[in-house]
Amino acid sequence: MSNYSENPFNSKSQRYYLTPELNQRINLISHLIQNSEQLLLILAEAGYGKTTLLNQLKKTVENQHEHWWIYRHLSTPAVSPETFVSKVLTAFNVRHDGKPIKELQDSLRNHIAATRYNGQLPVLLIDDAHKLPLATLKLIIELSMQGESLTRMRIVLFCEPQISSILATPEFKIVHNTLVHNLDIPAFSKTQVRDYLQFYIKNSSYRNTHPFTSEIIKKIYKESEGVPEEINLQAGRILHKFNEHRFAKTYISYSKLRWGLPIVIILIITAGIIYWKYPTLFKQPVSPIIEPIVNYDIKITTENLSEHVEAPVVVPTMTYLDTNNEALIDDKELLVEEIPPVIKATNRVKNEVWLKEQNSKYYTLQVLGAYDKITLSKFLEQHELKEVAMYKTSFQGRNWYVLLYGHYSSYSQATTALAMLPDSLRNSTKPWVRTFGSIQKRLK
Repeated sequence: MSNYSENPFNSKSQRYYLTPELNQRINLISHLIQNSEQLLLILAEAGYGKTTLLNQLKKTVENQHEHWWIYRHLSTPAVSPETFVSKVLTAFNVRHDGKPIKELQDSLRNHIAATRYNGQLPVLLIDDAHKLPLATLKLIIELSMQGESLTRMRIVLFCEPQISSILATPEFKIVHNTLVHNLDIPAFSKTQVRDYLQFYIKNSSYRNTHPFTSEIIKKIYKESEGVPEEINLQAGRILHKFNEHRFAKTYISYSKLRWGLPIVIILIITAGIIYWKYPTLFKQPVSPIIEPIVNYDIKITTENLSEHVEAPVVVPTMTYLDTNNEALIDDKELLVEEIPPVIKATNRVKNEVWLKEQNSKYYTLQVLGAYDKITLSKFLEQHELKEVAMYKTSFQGRNWYVLLYGHYSSYSQATTALAMLPDSLRNSTKPWVRTFGSIQKRLK
């Protein structure tokens, strides 16, 4: 069993399955870093492989661009601007003990300029950028967009799409009139799911056992929707069951051999002793010949045939009516408590109760996030949207209100609806597509 205890789909695997789409994105990111001063946002929901893509990007560019100076940072909500700048200066081998934030920033800018004068290009790869405190996130964006050209760093933010709502707030006015390049991470197709599974078991102990049949692959694709993290979880469960079944068969076979062989030997010896002592017991007795008795008095005619044939059993059929629950949705469109008057007057805003009842695999558009409902009220007054929903969560220790628009059964429908939104709306808030499942996780 130990030979099959490994899980090639765990997060510690150093191998990376690279689809043509992912390879294209790595090449594009590398090109933009080298030739553009744009802020780069790599957007994807949790589970799509942002961290894995970042690591692969770092590995690729280190081999291709020896003149790049790369610093990879993993974000947490506790990283203050002072802590962040200190970490970068430490990576630059610059002393910074006890200096105030203004001196730290000046020191960092000077060292960036010196590095670039020396022919190097400083690059920051920020993982989970959406988790950063607002002050730290603002400082990082300023390092990319403000100051003399030689004092700027190339910065790539790997984050969840909700950062678009954060950057649309007044605190980040710096990015409102600046070109920001957004890239997404696509989910795997059914063929790519198959290749992904084969890629990770190819060099494992499962390579000759084929634990993933065509039916299993179809099921994994359907349940995971091509999201790598979900694929890994389901593949790990299947391998675990495969190991248990294999171990059980081996254990049963061994147990049968261990206990069955002595029993068979004992039975043979016992039978031999009985045969030797009582040979008459094994003589075959002669059976008497019994003539069959036939009763010729019973006749079945057409007159009494019905007495010998059972009547057919008639099973009543039942009709089931398929009710449409959407007719009840109006009763469940409860207004969010404390919604400003303008929202009550112009929109029926669905709330968290409605959101929890939606199919987790369906899609909606997140159009805006804000720290207060007044902002959402003014937004709805400016943009006449129907079929909107709102929920309350928290961000950076404060209440965060999210406005959603639409209800779509497929990703293509959602992206089509996104493209049909007015340009003024799309440019001001950067709406993005997300699943109801991702929202429901926030509500739990």
